[in-house]
Amino acid sequence: MRASIWQGAAILMLASLLNRIVSFAYRILVVRYIGAEGMGLYEMVFPFYSLVLMIATAGVPVALAKLVAERVALQAWGKVRSVFRLSLCFLTGSGLIAALTLWSLAPYLTGRFFADARVYQAFMVMVLALPVVCTCSAFRGYFQGLQLMQPVALAQVSEQVVRVGAGLFLGLHFLPYGVAMAAAGLAMGMVLGELVGLVISIVIFWQARSYYEVAPYQEGSMQADIFPLARLSLPVMLARAAGGVMLTLEALLIPRQLQRWGVSVGEATTIYGQYAGIALTLVYLPMVITVAVAIAMVPAIAEAQAVKDYELLSKRCRQALKLTVLSGLPFAVVFYLLATPLCDLIFSTPAAGVALKMLAWGSLFIYLEQTTVGILNGLGAMPTVLRTTIIGGIIDILGIYFFTPLLGITGAALGVNLGSGMTAILNLLALARYTPLRLDLRTFVYGPVVASCGLVLVTSFIWTVLAAVPATWRLIQAVAGGGLIYLLILFGSGVINPNHLYLLPWTGHKPGR
Repeated sequence: MRASIWQGAAILMLASLLNRIVSFAYRILVVRYIGAEGMGLYEMVFPFYSLVLMIATAGVPVALAKLVAERVALQAWGKVRSVFRLSLCFLTGSGLIAALTLWSLAPYLTGRFFADARVYQAFMVMVLALPVVCTCSAFRGYFQGLQLMQPVALAQVSEQVVRVGAGLFLGLHFLPYGVAMAAAGLAMGMVLGELVGLVISIVIFWQARSYYEVAPYQEGSMQADIFPLARLSLPVMLARAAGGVMLTLEALLIPRQLQRWGVSVGEATTIYGQYAGIALTLVYLPMVITVAVAIAMVPAIAEAQAVKDYELLSKRCRQALKLTVLSGLPFAVVFYLLATPLCDLIFSTPAAGVALKMLAWGSLFIYLEQTTVGILNGLGAMPTVLRTTIIGGIIDILGIYFFTPLLGITGAALGVNLGSGMTAILNLLALARYTPLRLDLRTFVYGPVVASCGLVLVTSFIWTVLAAVPATWRLIQAVAGGGLIYLLILFGSGVINPNHLYLLPWTGHKPGR
């Protein structure tokens, strides 16, 4: 039986939370035992790998999820099967072509386009993951369109556990051969994790295959699905490719601009490793919620739009945005107030607090950007996402280029904030045009701001009063005390109430739509 939209989102949140915890521990161990330099080499390659992956998948998984959700709502099961088969064939082929192309161009690319040529080994290993991830994305798009989030969650958790375990083991194993080989070991762990995720997806699909069998007269045409799939997937691919280009440019530009700021190549790599491997890791923690919401919104919005239930569509948009704001804001406040203590206690790298403190100012926009993109994709407004992504990305890169030589890594973080802020605002304006969405100021502005002020006061007070307490307990009590006040103010003001627990899949409880 298919779960409700919020049950599916809750399942993905729990899986994502577990993945973040495991990944968090992994990064701590990598930074401590392999070093920020090894992390920096790995993080330099990963944005480029992500860019190629975005191009290779061509936006097909998102388009597939939307088309499957629409066709399931209309009970067109034959067309569901045909569009999945078309997507699977395309993604498998594109992954193989991308891997072979990059394998042959690896010496040239790593020598010319990366600030540190030692990324070669990690680059070569990551290439092997491309056909695996592309094929797996077809199954995930299919499950997502059916709003079956359990298989997606199981594959994600399994991937992460294998990636972390194997990556740490292989990274430490190859560390005596140099930092570059250690980074390659981390990449090997990623490849093994993706292989496990693919195997699990195939097994689940095959076991559930008979449930979705259709009669011969219901069969759809793969040829007839080419245009609908391309019409939706092309803007998604271009938007994700634009985002990937921006991330790749960030990875290439920040170390170079840091050198203009006045540090050596090795120091620039270390600072970038602190920024990408520590500060961004912390900022991305609340995305266990926003990523789950964004994934769940694509089929949920597409379903409501297909049956022309605009009241339900507007309700789901408000719920998604409310959850994003209320969950993201306290993290932003804590990241700003306790940036250095967090980086010191967790990663033993207090210097990363400089970047984290600046990123905290724009973190809420990063979370809103994630959620609004999911809603717009569900609406089929992929060209709008493309435009807003490009505009925000240009501002991001310009900010990094001009501010980093003046302010160091703080300038780079400022550029990222400006780009994310512009993209999120443009996406929200687009939602106001495409939907009958109306936001309550008490729920979305007044309540969260007052609760955040309470969080600031209580957290700062506890942190100051407990100066003699060991750092770990001091941090825990300051965050817990501030978080409790934040929730109490939201409950007291009526912004949230016990009825909102329908967002969670409690046993015996019927979730909201």
